[in-house]
Amino acid sequence: MKFFALISALVLLSVPAASQEADLPVPATAAEAGGAAPQEVVESFHEVLLRCMQEADQIGFEGRYERILATLDETFDLPFMARTAVGAAWNQLSREERVEFVGLSRRLSASRYADNFSGYDGESFETLSEEAAARGTILVKTRFNLPSEDPVRFDYRLRKLGDEWRIIDVQLDGKISELALRRGQYRSVIQRDGFAKLEEALEEKIVELSVE
Repeated sequence: MKFFALISALVLLSVPAASQEADLPVPATAAEAGGAAPQEVVESFHEVLLRCMQEADQIGFEGRYERILATLDETFDLPFMARTAVGAAWNQLSREERVEFVGLSRRLSASRYADNFSGYDGESFETLSEEAAARGTILVKTRFNLPSEDPVRFDYRLRKLGDEWRIIDVQLDGKISELALRRGQYRSVIQRDGFAKLEEALEEKIVELSVE
């Protein structure tokens, strides 16, 4: 696994769908909210990543890509993340442009994970805690254990989407928010070069990552 590229693997994810924007109250416990608990959502995502690492050579890039693509759809609130990253420019896009962009960024996300989680050397994921966070969200703290390096912490923030919990952000070592990073990067490109340039850059990156 290309560990030093992990930050770039945790990119913005997006698919066309409706998503509620209202703040939600924090439930007494995650289990009382219905559906899978936040911890279970995160662990299901980790299970797929781990299997992709363990079977990397057998299934190849395309196999890893397809597995990860499916689990991203099931564990992330992708529309919320897309709108947040693009910002005000989102309201200026037509429905067709939104569909095109979210499909592109979604493919890029799966490509990055498939490229980075491409081998296994005894790594493991460990859930540390689950706790209430701001604006009705839940924070699931986890640790990525590496056999020959210090462990790395990944904290997942989740919110309710209908009756289910979905990931809306991933923080590296509890400090670096991927959603905030992407928001800054995407908006900078849009303001400087326009929305079409952002799409062009994402498409080029997908091609680059798909070559094994």
